[in-house]
Amino acid sequence: MFGWLTKIFIKDRDNTSDPHVRESYGKLTGITGIILNIILCASKIVTGLITGAISVVSDGINNLSDAASSIITLVGFKLSAKKPDKEHPFGHGRMEYFAGLLVSLIILLVAFELFSESLQNIIDGTVPSFASENVRIITICVLGASILVKLWMALFNRKLGNRIQSKVMLATSADSMGDVITTSATIASTLICHFLSVNIEAIAGLVVAVLVMWSGISIAKDTLEPLIGQGADPDLYARIMKEVASYEGIVGTHDLIVHNYGPGRSMASIHAEVPRDVDIEVSHDIIDRIEHEVGEKLGILLVIHMDPVDTQNERSRELKTMVEQVLSQLDPRLSFHDFRVVLGETHTNLIFDLVVPFQYPDERGLASELERRLQQRDPTLYVVATVEHSFS
Repeated sequence: MFGWLTKIFIKDRDNTSDPHVRESYGKLTGITGIILNIILCASKIVTGLITGAISVVSDGINNLSDAASSIITLVGFKLSAKKPDKEHPFGHGRMEYFAGLLVSLIILLVAFELFSESLQNIIDGTVPSFASENVRIITICVLGASILVKLWMALFNRKLGNRIQSKVMLATSADSMGDVITTSATIASTLICHFLSVNIEAIAGLVVAVLVMWSGISIAKDTLEPLIGQGADPDLYARIMKEVASYEGIVGTHDLIVHNYGPGRSMASIHAEVPRDVDIEVSHDIIDRIEHEVGEKLGILLVIHMDPVDTQNERSRELKTMVEQVLSQLDPRLSFHDFRVVLGETHTNLIFDLVVPFQYPDERGLASELERRLQQRDPTLYVVATVEHSFS
């Protein structure tokens, strides 16, 4: 059924890197969410007011917040599809993340309100009652239908979210699956209240509120990370490194940085090492070709910095191997690049960038320790290292 809906409502549905196609996916999920959540909200609030079950009313209000979230998602996808302009040359793709953040804030506000109401009911000792057996049956049917609808919405958003790699849709899917769990808890509490005369309805409301809060916090975390500036996706990082290094004339790659300007809108810069004895125009032509071909293949804007390296000097190769061995013994997590050798009459400088993990215990003393170990093999060696962190 999911494929049938996308086939009808989304033109060129397989071109998921196109911002306008993504907007169509957002419209489809947003409008679907608005319609279904409003229906669920109305049915639950009416049922809850008739029965006096605060957890049912709370569940209905949660659906109202879900409808509001769908509206925000709809607007977010619309704004993110806007073309780049003078003020925003990289486009408006991050509006999708802002939409997800607003959704999470709404969920948290609603959850806090539900928590307060349920806590007050526990303090007051309010006990729900059913006007008749028929009303009880209607309540269970309404909530049961809600579970089926929310389960469908969870699967729908997950399917489409994975297809276009949308954090907002995946967050909405998780929220819907959370609603399935909380509504099931509401049914259970309603039945226990009726058949056993045990008042756990307000407690169930607290559980619902806490689960909704957890969902809101998770969504906020997922949408804040790309806004703050998270590291590159490991799969994309590995693909870029592999693709660039696969070209003839490239002898090494390092310092890959990926900038995320919204789903499907990434810019990457990388340093590519080339033999320094090759004509610079030849190497430059290779770099230009890689930027175009790899960028088009992976759907990114790729910028490559060319680093000429000495691949012929035997002494340089020996010293580079020595540094690799010593670093491996010191800590296998360490690596280096941009290796150069400056030979002098009395000593030899080894110049390179030393890559260390974040929160490394002794960054300042690392170069000195490395130099000490190298000088045990050759007293004329001196280390001139720039310590840096990987952006992956």
